[in-house]
Amino acid sequence: MILVSDCQDWRQVGVADLRTVPFSITDGSSGLHASIYRERADVGAVVVSSPKGVGVLARSGGRLPPLFDEQARHLGVATKPLSDGGAVPIEIIRETLGQGANAVLLGKRLLCLGMNCERVVCNTELYEKCVQAYVIATAAVSRISTIPGWVCFIANRRLLRDERRAAASYRRGVPAELASGY
Repeated sequence: MILVSDCQDWRQVGVADLRTVPFSITDGSSGLHASIYRERADVGAVVVSSPKGVGVLARSGGRLPPLFDEQARHLGVATKPLSDGGAVPIEIIRETLGQGANAVLLGKRLLCLGMNCERVVCNTELYEKCVQAYVIATAAVSRISTIPGWVCFIANRRLLRDERRAAASYRRGVPAELASGY
């Protein structure tokens, strides 16, 4: 596992910020990663970061409603934020991420999942962009419309299908491929 330290924004990571550590269930960071990989067979990469917009969202309630079809397609269902006070119990992770959700707030940090490294980076960027749009819209005190439920249903169904394919790939010992198309 590679951990990034002393860097608030993952886009500014340098080689000196990286360190390699073995998985250990007793260590908070690697224990969280290990429990996610154990619970979600489709996950090939996990990012925990602190983008600026996520901090603003966390201070204003922490829940990002489904605003964009791409958000529903790649990030899954909107979840309630989780506490960041130490180790998150596996039951909470199972409940929160069990429906195929690929992003959740851990206090003022973002926990983002992906089928592979490219997807987790895209998911992290997508979440940050959606948060920025949401924060600006709420600051403007205008009515915010979420996408229709049927769009969420179709997008989530496609995401779950992609996640089943990724899990099957990992069971065969093959890296998961990026989802093609919408």
